[in-house]
Amino acid sequence: MDPMSSMRPLLSGGFALAVILLTGCGGPIYQEGNAQASAITPRSSWQASGDMRGAQAVLDGDIATAAVSAAPDGGGSITIDLGKPCVFNMAVIDHGTNEWAFARRVVLLTSLDGISFTQRYSALGTRRVTILCSSAPILARYVRFQAVVPGDRPWSVAEVYLQ
Repeated sequence: MDPMSSMRPLLSGGFALAVILLTGCGGPIYQEGNAQASAITPRSSWQASGDMRGAQAVLDGDIATAAVSAAPDGGGSITIDLGKPCVFNMAVIDHGTNEWAFARRVVLLTSLDGISFTQRYSALGTRRVTILCSSAPILARYVRFQAVVPGDRPWSVAEVYLQ
């Protein structure tokens, strides 16, 4: 057996992979206009706010605590400041121990400055966990989840995850 046969795939079609492995992934991984971003910041640096009671509970790592909308017929929103621009394409809303406390429709809005928000995704809320997936990368420092069609019960957001 030719000793180079196991290396041929890497040498022929995997040149870019070899360069990445040898040089690393330093620097920004995404750029939109003047904003550059890399990996998602650690959750410990995030700050949550919004018009739901207990907004910071969405970042405490405990699904037994949750931010809750004021009334079942009220929308409610949670805004998370990631600390710096980050790139993601999936957001998960964990509704916690009250699996029926989901909004019928949730909108994901993002911003780089915390003032001007752009709607990025809209999806049906689902029991226990709502997943919002984008086919394109999203660059944002601020991420807002808003219940635009409330459910039968107050909306509960126990944890938020970005990937």
